[in-house]
Amino acid sequence: MIELMAPFDIMFKFVEVIEKERIRQDLRQSDLYKKAGMSSSAYAKFLKSKNTSFKNIIKLLSALNMSASIDGLLSIQKYTSIDEIRLEQKKMSRKRVRKR
Repeated sequence: MIELMAPFDIMFKFVEVIEKERIRQDLRQSDLYKKAGMSSSAYAKFLKSKNTSFKNIIKLLSALNMSASIDGLLSIQKYTSIDEIRLEQKKMSRKRVRKR
């Protein structure tokens, strides 16, 4: 099932996952943002407004040893035959849409 989420909802989920893992690892907020190389204000902004750079999210996930989560974001499609590659390229070809 494909779940459609707005950018704010995705960031909300990042905050939720990171905070739960921080608590599970028994880290204080200050320990985490220092370990991630972030400032206290950047971390506070992330928690409050659900806004930060992708780089900071990667830093936080790395500081929490959540590299498996990063791997999931960067997974690459694996093909077993040349036909699968051709089919995928065919799907990705640009098509024009006519004006009405």
